Amino acid sequence: MIGRRFICPERRRIDIEEFDVASPQAGQVLIEQALTAVSTGTEIYGWLHGGEPSQQPHFPRTTGYCSTGTILEVGAGVTDLRPGDRVAAQGNHASHLLSAANVHPVPDGVSWEDAAYLTMAAIAMHGVRRAKIELGEGVVVLGLGVVGQLALSLAQLAGALPLIGLDLDVERRSLAQRRGADRVLDSADTDATVAAVQQVCAGDGADLVIEATGKPAVYPMAARLARTGGRVVALGSPRGTVEMDFLRDIHLREVDLIGAIQPVTPEADHIYYPWTKDRDRRLLLQLMSRGRLTASNLITHRAQPQECQNIYEMLADRPQEALGVVFDWSE
Repeated sequence: MIGRRFICPERRRIDIEEFDVASPQAGQVLIEQALTAVSTGTEIYGWLHGGEPSQQPHFPRTTGYCSTGTILEVGAGVTDLRPGDRVAAQGNHASHLLSAANVHPVPDGVSWEDAAYLTMAAIAMHGVRRAKIELGEGVVVLGLGVVGQLALSLAQLAGALPLIGLDLDVERRSLAQRRGADRVLDSADTDATVAAVQQVCAGDGADLVIEATGKPAVYPMAARLARTGGRVVALGSPRGTVEMDFLRDIHLREVDLIGAIQPVTPEADHIYYPWTKDRDRRLLLQLMSRGRLTASNLITHRAQPQECQNIYEMLADRPQEALGVVFDWSE
């Protein structure tokens, strides 16, 4: 069987190549993928730079980590999945995927579009877990991209009140309001934004700020938005140097900075921390199946694989034109 996948041969270039689809080995499943979703942060950064800041650029490279599809075959020892099962996975952009991990059955009633965003929902979930939101805490989500929108929805489920969404883009703010934000604000003016958040929250700022832009320059604002004794969760990956008045904005106000990077979510549970990758993702799919969490309304572009170069150029050069982007591999 011949499959298709994206390959990046050099910076700012993406092609489609054919490959031989192998049969699953012991513990693996072979998935015919229906949709793959683009990570407009990590994935586009890798396409532009060839890797993370701490890595040497390397090409050629595959790309993507969010996918959903149907199992075609299972390898020896696989007992919890079978051919015909709809699953969500952590797959590259490709027509077929061989995987032995992070493959989860999609419940009836959950659309391909929702299931394709399971990995990004898990990223948002990890940030919310690290935040340890208390019922009735005022929460600001700074940056209303896909992960920010999902974090906002999960913060609402965790009991955030008031729940405030901040972004420069009016369409993203409007969507956040439809998804449950109590207040949305234009974040263009830091002083005005801080003042507006203080008016809405009980203290001198929000109990919690979830930074979801991944832009280093935003962190001084994030710190100022938190109340004295509040906390800031670094959910977006800030690739670069953060310059801020640490004494004034963090130390003297006793603001906690909390890192949140989903891959360190444990594989095995522990008596003091039961939330494994598997358990989080199964929970997210249950929330989707019960209508408590949705991702499908984040999709602004549904593209064919052959459109990949134009799509990636748009996301790199004109990111304001899109929110969620999926590639349809069904044809």
